Amino acid sequence: MYRDWYFCRSCGTGFSPLDTMLGLDQVGHKMTPEMAAKLAFAGQMAPSFETAQQSLHYLAGLEVSAFLIRQVTEETGAKVHREQTEDAAQAMARPEDVAPLLLPHQQKPGTLYIMTDGSQVNTREPGRDGSTWKEMKLGLVYSDDHVLTHQGGQSTLVEKEYVTKLGGVEDFKPLLFAAAARGGYGTYERTVVIGDGAHWIWNACDELFPDAIQVLDYYHLRENVYKYGHYLYPFQDTRRTAWAETVIGYIEKGDLDAALKCIPDLDKGSLPAGTPNLTGYLLNNRNRLNYNELQEKGIKIGSGAVESGNKKVIQQRMKQSGMRWNVPTGQSIASLRAKNASNRWVDVERILKVA
Repeated sequence: MYRDWYFCRSCGTGFSPLDTMLGLDQVGHKMTPEMAAKLAFAGQMAPSFETAQQSLHYLAGLEVSAFLIRQVTEETGAKVHREQTEDAAQAMARPEDVAPLLLPHQQKPGTLYIMTDGSQVNTREPGRDGSTWKEMKLGLVYSDDHVLTHQGGQSTLVEKEYVTKLGGVEDFKPLLFAAAARGGYGTYERTVVIGDGAHWIWNACDELFPDAIQVLDYYHLRENVYKYGHYLYPFQDTRRTAWAETVIGYIEKGDLDAALKCIPDLDKGSLPAGTPNLTGYLLNNRNRLNYNELQEKGIKIGSGAVESGNKKVIQQRMKQSGMRWNVPTGQSIASLRAKNASNRWVDVERILKVA
């Protein structure tokens, strides 16, 4: 295709009006923003960039190399993450503007849920041989007035937002706070943070959402009780189950002291790897175990939604056999997948300036 090109002899630069009209000079790679959005969508969705190449060829007749799909996907994801980081920094700088805390009579009924989870991703770092591992932190924010319940008890989150960060807690906290602000933090009568017991989650909650109800994920509680039960009764399934259910039953009734009496006073230093210090675990979460009271108020006690999201957003794409990621590429893919899983691909199109 031939197109007019205007060249300035003085400054040595030029441009094509047609390129400008089509947006080819916005994205680079001599493609329109619309095409860039499609390549980025395929790159984050397919199991690999090679699979994305095959899908685009078969479904749309596009002859695009896997290398170009990777380039466009990485660049688009980096733009998305950069905007999110900038917005999150502004939110943290002026929290009263993005999340004004209304008076109780001004708040609307309902609960805003904030959940977090993490998944180790195999990474490569410059100057280091072999595999390294970094935690991809995932946050989920949604409110119960945006939950659609189906017959049979299953539910769908009609509106939700995922945010991701491959790295430390300090970089993740602003992203989580900004998502909570967009989700309506401060406007609902209740905010609930559900976590698996990691100290960083509760520390972040105390800092970002001091008015929130903190809940220890019920299913992580059960898992840890049974892990300790396996340590006590490794070859006695019946006794192990009876003991674990007794402990859990006391906790469900709100009688933590009775549950603690069921735990033998053993040398905590002798616990094998993978066995939790159950006494310390329960004591540290004493105020997050009011399951009966919470359920009577209609408050969820499990973080299954974010764990399911972790599989969907992170693991399906980034934890396949043999995969290793450099940190920028991994973050780009995760940011795009979070947008897609949140049904907010329109944000990606806006950043790319899709008409």
